[in-house]
Amino acid sequence: MAAAIKHNRLVFIDIARSIAILMMLEGHFIVMALSDEYRGNEYFLYDIWRFTRGLTAPLFFTVSGLVFTYLLVRNNVGFFENKRVKKGVKRSFKLILWGYALQLNLFYLLQGEFSGYFFIFHVLQCIGASLFTVIIVYGIYKLVRVVPLYIWLGIFGVLGIILKPTIYALDFSGVHPIIENIFVVTSDDRAFKSIFALIPWVGFACLGGMLGAFVSNRPHKVYTNWFPLTLAGIGLTLNLAADPLLKLIQPLFLELGMKPFVGLGYLFARFGQVLLVLAIIIIIGKYKRNLRIVYHRKLNFLKSWMIPIGFALSGVVCIIYSYGYDNFLLFPTLTINAFGQLMLFIALIITSVKLVNWNYDLFIKIGQNTLSIYIIHVMILYAGLFGFGLNKILHRALDPWFAIVCAIGFILFFTYFVKYLEPINKFYNGIIPFQKNKK
Repeated sequence: MAAAIKHNRLVFIDIARSIAILMMLEGHFIVMALSDEYRGNEYFLYDIWRFTRGLTAPLFFTVSGLVFTYLLVRNNVGFFENKRVKKGVKRSFKLILWGYALQLNLFYLLQGEFSGYFFIFHVLQCIGASLFTVIIVYGIYKLVRVVPLYIWLGIFGVLGIILKPTIYALDFSGVHPIIENIFVVTSDDRAFKSIFALIPWVGFACLGGMLGAFVSNRPHKVYTNWFPLTLAGIGLTLNLAADPLLKLIQPLFLELGMKPFVGLGYLFARFGQVLLVLAIIIIIGKYKRNLRIVYHRKLNFLKSWMIPIGFALSGVVCIIYSYGYDNFLLFPTLTINAFGQLMLFIALIITSVKLVNWNYDLFIKIGQNTLSIYIIHVMILYAGLFGFGLNKILHRALDPWFAIVCAIGFILFFTYFVKYLEPINKFYNGIIPFQKNKK
């Protein structure tokens, strides 16, 4: 029973990891494949997708910091006696090395060409460096035990974001681009520059670590009512009043020589949206038994194929009708054509879910294999390491519906990859990164 309770306390973290990696797969495929002519604000679904895509990286970094810190502080031992410290340092450097390795292009290297793309600081390097930062903060906490770890991590998380204008104002002209790319995304038009610089993304990892440290010491409070409501309240506050709050604290930091940072409220708003997602996951987990009962007793009709068929037919009717009334508005910002596309999109998602035969264990397993999924998806999608990938074939070439269908297929590929990961890895003698054969 105790083991089951302990596992349940981590469920919301595993669910968040699975959601983050699935959002990443979908987002990366659509970004790579969708034709430029459909990337406009006049497309209703594109606006929805762009918002969710913007949430993917903050969710990914926050959950990475949360999981890492939760595991790091579970054992109340000294810094150097903590096995998680050694494992964390090793993992951080492996992430950084894998990140740079994926930016090599063996196809061009064998032809004697070297790309400056190798010098950029991307997701894996940034997560690795961010987790190493969490370890450093943990070491500071062990030296100065007066302040709780979650407060230390909260302070470093906020600093990691509000220091952005100050760090970006520094002169990096005297250092190698590989060093500059670690800390900033340059504003010039150079061909190769970082996408995920350490500033401000380390802030999300530390803020996630703050949650992980808090949850680790108080796991029994996660599934109380007040915890998700507190997360939701903080999330709403950050979305409604982030810049006014920054304006209140900015004068203090200006006296310390920092550059003005009011205007970065959108980054804290993103973190607030992550908190809202986590709150929703926890609430659903808390009441999942009741929801399951309601589903089987009252909503069992949702299993019928008539549901996706109904959505699809509604979408087709709306789209056909819209050809005679291009500007017909159902709501002030929703045309009948956009509503039809939304109905078709819902039908497509429901159909794909029914065909995959999802189960909870498989869903959680996806979140537990994020690194392997990330590395292999970079190789397949972006020609990482070997120089051959789908980007050379599908680069901004697909219409929305073909892109969506292919993105679903891309996700299904990795779903089945995770499902059969152990036998694949055993057959190929440990070829999958960071997977060990279980004997």
